[in-house]
Amino acid sequence: MIRITNNMLVNDLMRNLNNNYRMMDKYQRQLATGRKLNMPSDNPAGLVKSLRLRTNIVENEQYLANINEAINFMETTDSALDNITQILHRVRELTVKAANGTNDPGAHQAIADEVKELNEQIKLIANTTYGTKHVFGGRNVTEPPCQGNSWQGNDEYLELEIGVGITIPINITNRDMNYFFTDHNGKEGIFTLLDNLVNDIRDGKLSQISAALSKIDDKMGDMLTARSVIGAKTNRLELQKSRLESTGISFTGLLAANEDADLAEVIMQLKMQENVYRASLAAGARIIQPSLVDFLR
Repeated sequence: MIRITNNMLVNDLMRNLNNNYRMMDKYQRQLATGRKLNMPSDNPAGLVKSLRLRTNIVENEQYLANINEAINFMETTDSALDNITQILHRVRELTVKAANGTNDPGAHQAIADEVKELNEQIKLIANTTYGTKHVFGGRNVTEPPCQGNSWQGNDEYLELEIGVGITIPINITNRDMNYFFTDHNGKEGIFTLLDNLVNDIRDGKLSQISAALSKIDDKMGDMLTARSVIGAKTNRLELQKSRLESTGISFTGLLAANEDADLAEVIMQLKMQENVYRASLAAGARIIQPSLVDFLR
């Protein structure tokens, strides 16, 4: 038969009290922080899952930031294209007016002067920036693409990542716009077209003025095509943004389920551990009986 000593009873009592106190501390910490994962030892597997979910959430937020940046960039581009389209409508009106054979030289001069100013305005719009980036310069975003009659932009794309391994070009190049700004393969760019139109109006060359109408219509068609491309990309980005927002909500919910404590359950467990701890103290008081030393004092 195993002999039970008083020291054995005391050691068992202290071990059980420490265990009860540790459990009570655990639930007090969960109640204070609102989290059931406060240390790696709480749940190592759960901690790994939380780290993965947090990584997914951070990546998701970065993709959303990229999409918002891309949408703002495209909206700036579309606004510039809209301004150019309005100018082309005005140029066409003036061209129709100039093609009328009843105009005197003074009227032709006034029309030519306005067309010239509209051409300068298009050059200004060609250097539109989003922040510090020139939207029509291709990848050469730091230098104005239109410098006088020289075009310094290129036909390379600015790309942003909007998903894992998914990139999208956010700019539209001069090539995408059917070489709207520059001369190409015998086709006049808008600047050359309007410069020639100004000279023809001043000289009263009605046949050349009338011929310019179809060229202006072609340029307006190029603007419509470019704006449709921007619109299609913007719609795609909006869809991707909606998907990422839904995914972000899902990841956040999974993270909360993995980390957050059920406060009602925590309070119940804490009260239970407090009762257990009090019962342990009461039992200990009965176990630790007075010894002979207590009577000899």
